[in-house]
Amino acid sequence: MKDKKIPPHKEAAFKDICEKYKGNAAKQQCLRLLAALNLFNLNTYEASRGLSIYHPPARMMQLRRQGNHIDTAWEIIEDENGNKHRVGCYVLQRQALEGV
Repeated sequence: MKDKKIPPHKEAAFKDICEKYKGNAAKQQCLRLLAALNLFNLNTYEASRGLSIYHPPARMMQLRRQGNHIDTAWEIIEDENGNKHRVGCYVLQRQALEGV
């Protein structure tokens, strides 16, 4: 089971990404997700907490519809209260940041 905390290297990257792509519009959320996926794999918990994305699966669906090849693997994480959750872990199969 993965640790519930976001690793420090991801937290730092998330801060930079959120500063670059501000706002809650779907387009800005997709840009944040794609920027993060170009750096590392990312799970739903990390996308929600670290990138301020309320419903990461919806944004992933949008990115896929735009032609991005993103795979989903499943993992179990523990939340802040000690509850276990099955979450998607997203893996970008090719580098893409344009066309969002």
